Amino acid sequence: MCHGVKQVQPLRRRAVATRMTRIQASVLVLVALAAMLFVLFPGVPLLGFAGLLLAVALSVPAQMVMRLTGCPRWVAVLGVVAALLGLAALAGLAAAAPLAEQAAALAEALPRSLAALRDQLAGDAALDWLVDRLAPSGAPDLDAGMAATAAGATLGWIGNAVLVALVGVYLAVAPHDYAAGLRALLHPAIEREAAETLMECGQVLRGWLLGQGFAMLVTGLCTWVGLLLLGVPMAGVLAVIAALLGFIPNIGPVIAAVPAMLLAATVSPWLALWVALLFLAVQFIEGNILTPLVQQQVADLPPAALLLAQVLMGTAFGLLGVALAAPLAAVGAVIIRRTYAEGWLGRPPAS
Repeated sequence: MCHGVKQVQPLRRRAVATRMTRIQASVLVLVALAAMLFVLFPGVPLLGFAGLLLAVALSVPAQMVMRLTGCPRWVAVLGVVAALLGLAALAGLAAAAPLAEQAAALAEALPRSLAALRDQLAGDAALDWLVDRLAPSGAPDLDAGMAATAAGATLGWIGNAVLVALVGVYLAVAPHDYAAGLRALLHPAIEREAAETLMECGQVLRGWLLGQGFAMLVTGLCTWVGLLLLGVPMAGVLAVIAALLGFIPNIGPVIAAVPAMLLAATVSPWLALWVALLFLAVQFIEGNILTPLVQQQVADLPPAALLLAQVLMGTAFGLLGVALAAPLAAVGAVIIRRTYAEGWLGRPPAS
C-alpha cells in the first residue's frame, strides 16, 4: 500500500509541474504575440491602444447614463458619442468665425515673423548660421514636394483618427466581449487573475485620462490668461494649441511655444522673452505639480521611469509613441507587477 502511494506522489508532482508549465507558456505566448506585433507592425498596436484610451474615456460618461436611465450599454455609448459630436458642432459654429480668422491671421503672421526675426538677426556675424536657416529656399519644386508630403501626412493622420474612433466606439460598446477573447488566450487557472489585472488596468487608464484632461484644461487656461495679459495677438488659438499639445508631455509645450514666441517677436524681442518665460512657468506647474500628482495617484510612476519610457517610445515609434508613453507605462507597470513580481516571483501584493 505504501509502495503504491509512493508511486502516485511523483505522478502528481509531474502533473502539477506540467500544469504550471502550461500556465507560464500561455502568458509567454501572449507576450510573444504582442512583441511580434510591435516589431512587425508597430503602428497597429499603438493605434489600438489609442482606441482603447478613447473607449475608456467614452465609458466614464456612458456608465453614468446607464445608472441614471437603465438603458443598455450600446445605447448609452452611442448617446454619449452623439452628444459629444453635437457639442463639438455647436462649439465649432460658435467659435468657427473667430478661430478661423485667428488661424488665417496666424498662417499669415508666422512668415512675417520669421522675416522680421531674420532681419533683426542680420548683420550679426555670430548668428549668420541662424539667419541662413531662417531664410526661405524659394525653390518651387521643394515647395511642391513639401506640400505633397504635408498632404500625405494629413491624410494619414485623418485615416488614423477615423480608425482610432471606430476602434474606441467598438471597444466601449462591448468591452467584456473583447476582454473575454483576450482571457481565452490564457490558461483557465489564471482567468480570474487576468480579469482582475484587466480591471486594474482600466482603473489606471481612467484615472490617468481624468488627470491628464484636467492638466490640459489648466494649461490652456493659464496660457490664454498669460498671453492676454502680455498682449500677444491671437491668444485664443495659441492657448488651444497649447492645451491640445499638452497631451504630449515635455515635447508638446515646446512645440506650442514656438508660434507664440514668433508672433511675439514681431512686436518686440522682449515680448518674445516674456512669452518664453510664460510657457516655462506653465510647463513647470503642469510638469512638476499637476502631472506628478496625477501619476502618483493613478500609477505611482517615478518621474525618471516616465522620462525613460518617453525617450524609448519616441525613439522606437516617433511622436505617437511619445504621446502614448505615459499611459502605456502606467498599464505596463500594472501588468509587470501582477504577472511577474506577484505571479512569477511570488512577491506579496503591494498594500
